[in-house]
Amino acid sequence: MRTEDQQPDAAPAEVDALQMRRAMLRIGALGAAAVVTVRPGIAQAATSALTCQIPVPQTSQSGKWIKNNGNVVNANTANSYPPPTQPLKGEDVKNSLKYGTSYPGYNSQKTDAYNKYIKKLTMGQQGYTCYASLQSPGRQ
Repeated sequence: MRTEDQQPDAAPAEVDALQMRRAMLRIGALGAAAVVTVRPGIAQAATSALTCQIPVPQTSQSGKWIKNNGNVVNANTANSYPPPTQPLKGEDVKNSLKYGTSYPGYNSQKTDAYNKYIKKLTMGQQGYTCYASLQSPGRQ
């Protein structure tokens, strides 16, 4: 028998290999810990993307309607729809764009017009960040 202070009964090359394996196992354990600490942040980002809101149209365009092609027009313009009464929820937008569902309380024509408006959002407009986060890879 040997005590912990004694060297193993192996050739020097085998000792080096054993030490190398132990070092690799320690590195692997540290990597697993890093993954565990990163995942909650990823989960929080995904959750915030689904709880964000998109005003249709922007608040600076209140009183305007959405034409069936997604453009913002004056109220009562032909082939246009009044805006939603509340900003659209990120989760509803994601489901509508990905699965073709209608927004709660709105028919498919209004939903289609609102989606065309949302797809035209550009950086700096209200709702753009929410829309962009819904388009990011990994947002299921």
